[in-house]
Amino acid sequence: GAVLALVVIWFGFAAIRLAGAAADAKDGTRSMQKAKRHTTGSLTNFVESVGAADAPEVREVRKELAAATDSFEAASTAADSPLIAPLKVVPILGRQVRSVSKLSSAAADTTRATSTAFDQLVATAAGKSSTPQDRLATGQRTQQILDELSKQITDVDLGPKDGLVGPLADAYDRFDEQLVALRSSVDRALVGVTGVNQFLTGPSRYLVLASNNAEMRAGSGMYLQAGELSVTQGSFSMSELQPTALMKLRSPGTTLDPDVAALWDWLQPDREWRNINATPRFDQSARMAADMWAASGHEPVDGVLAMDVVGLQQLLQLVGPVQVTDADGTVTTIDADNALHQLLLQQYITAGSSENRRDWLSVVGQAVFSAMNERGYQPTDLLRVLQSSGRGRHLLIWSSDPVEQAGWEALGTSGTLAPDSMLLSVLNRSGNKLDQFIGVDADMTWTSPDDSATGTRRVSVRVTATNTAPDGLPRYVAGPYPGLDVVAGEYQGIVALTVPKAATAPTADGAELFLSGEDGPTRLLGARIDLKLGQSATVTLSFDLPATEPSIVVLPSARVPAINWTADGDSWQDYERHTVELPGG
Repeated sequence: GAVLALVVIWFGFAAIRLAGAAADAKDGTRSMQKAKRHTTGSLTNFVESVGAADAPEVREVRKELAAATDSFEAASTAADSPLIAPLKVVPILGRQVRSVSKLSSAAADTTRATSTAFDQLVATAAGKSSTPQDRLATGQRTQQILDELSKQITDVDLGPKDGLVGPLADAYDRFDEQLVALRSSVDRALVGVTGVNQFLTGPSRYLVLASNNAEMRAGSGMYLQAGELSVTQGSFSMSELQPTALMKLRSPGTTLDPDVAALWDWLQPDREWRNINATPRFDQSARMAADMWAASGHEPVDGVLAMDVVGLQQLLQLVGPVQVTDADGTVTTIDADNALHQLLLQQYITAGSSENRRDWLSVVGQAVFSAMNERGYQPTDLLRVLQSSGRGRHLLIWSSDPVEQAGWEALGTSGTLAPDSMLLSVLNRSGNKLDQFIGVDADMTWTSPDDSATGTRRVSVRVTATNTAPDGLPRYVAGPYPGLDVVAGEYQGIVALTVPKAATAPTADGAELFLSGEDGPTRLLGARIDLKLGQSATVTLSFDLPATEPSIVVLPSARVPAINWTADGDSWQDYERHTVELPGG
């Protein structure tokens, strides 16, 4: 009886210790969830948050990570108590106890490593950033911290998985899922930072393409100017930009991707710089541009960087205002607030000639990169600007170097498409700068999956474009462009809809479907529109999609103003990618 009483008492204490471990583990989980809610960004929870080291959100993350570490360590200590140890050899029950011990220990190790890395990143971001060398050192230290964290969370032992009771099995699966997500986030951050550090260390030579949102191509503005950006030890040097209108090649300067050739050969994108990005696949456009730059007699480049006016505006938010001097000696201050108006419209009104305008644009770009050398900002701020601009396709970067290209892909600036991508473009074919006055609305609808053997649904995108250009615009903006059969204020364009690779049976209503075919991992549908001043046109592009496709990812068009989208009661503007779920998929 005495022995039985002792066993009962021992079981009672063991149960209390295990209950305490469970309570501590729940506290730790809640703290981790709170920390996660305070962190945002597609690159990583860490680098994004560190950008504002003194922000309340960062202090809250540090507090919650510390609390989670304490709770999980308490849970681990309780699960490894001498009172619990004998239970680990009991059949069935022992497996559960061992699992609790391993999971608690793994959670403690992971949160401890995460908390330490976060503190180190905050401290690193608070260091000196006044010179390019300071920022390069900070970037390299950030890479070291993420590399160490990646190693620490790679070989975490979660203990036995088979034979666990329901609640414990669920806990195992949840922790395993979150650990995989954490590894992915950290590894993605590490790849991004590594690529950017290599680019900044240099020596790197990139072709810069200045794109104009007032004259659009597919997924970005038309490339109207080109020059070189040299980077060495964190310092930038940009050459004077030259107009691509004067750079057309007499013979092909690159090989065309077969899909690009089939769809766009009639625009001569292998000779005409302004038609290189008729496809939204920047990896192809950039490769072509690099080839054509070399074919024009320039030294080969390591990569290609395309930036539009919005991307330039976001760099101005990073470095502050710059001053530029017009051809007549007038000094103009360009900042994040006036950049769009100045560069999309005002420059055309005030410039006495197209040459003056081109020189002015070149000086603006050179001034911004010069300011990036001279002014203080954190490398994490630069990463955030790169991400933000890349998410809207306002900054697109490609490199022939695998390490740098992986970095641009991790940052979301590579401009590549996926098989489930959709991207709506309206390509300007009227030789004017009216895209800033062309409002575009798109409504996506779909049918329920049919009962046929193929199991498809019909997806339709109804596109309405409206010409809201005012009277009195200068000819360079309103047209007509010499040699084209248009009048002032008239907009001719191509409504080009990139759709998922699995799409079939394309049709158009409201205009002729004159373009249809594969474009790398996607397909393209195209129809022409013609808008006089004040007119609207509506085109509906439709296709079949297998019912097994669960969603469509709508990518940003980089248009200014943005496209207004609606789909099944949801509405958004295409500043960033947006996932549309297809019920029943």
